[in-house]
Amino acid sequence: MNSRERILAAIAHKRPDRIPVDLGATPSSGISAIAYSNLVKYLGHEELPVQVYDVVQQLAQPHMELLDMFGVDVLDIGRTFNDKSEDWKPTVLANGAPAFYPKWFNPVKMDDGSFATFDNDGKTMLSRMPVGATFFDQTYFPYVDGYPDSYENLDAEMGRIMWARDAHSPWDHAGDDDFWQKLRENTLKLRASTDKALLVVCGCNLFEWGTFLRRMDN
Repeated sequence: MNSRERILAAIAHKRPDRIPVDLGATPSSGISAIAYSNLVKYLGHEELPVQVYDVVQQLAQPHMELLDMFGVDVLDIGRTFNDKSEDWKPTVLANGAPAFYPKWFNPVKMDDGSFATFDNDGKTMLSRMPVGATFFDQTYFPYVDGYPDSYENLDAEMGRIMWARDAHSPWDHAGDDDFWQKLRENTLKLRASTDKALLVVCGCNLFEWGTFLRRMDN
């Protein structure tokens, strides 16, 4: 039973030959960039770059060598984007390890050593990662003081929320003219090259968006 068959059996509530394994096919089953940097060092694979594909949660994109080593059964289709070295730029993690951010991510280092992201006006702080922290905290909640009478600006406000503005791959390319065609082509190409199950994360977190807009305590 190969990985794809194993996953399909589990989804169909049939007994696979073993329990399917995932590492990094979704942010919920991902690995922090700091933990990943420690892992590659422990395994003697420090030549593998730590690519922080989910910048909000600071999650690393595991390399195929390690996925095969651990018998991982699932691949994120998003890994077929940002697949060139020029798509990334160097950064340093909170533990001092070298890593890489997608080239579009430009956090600002503040006077206190924290990192923050800002709206296009350069004034409104949208998120912040304190010194020594391992992820960004949302700081901008457009409806924190109450829901508006009109939602005509809802799209714009949602675009300022860090979860949308700094989305992980493949959705960081969703605005590209050929995105959907590229997504299809990449998926078919990846499927033909592996027997692992393929997965794409779609943020259909409808109720959670209320907390993004209003804040959890409201």
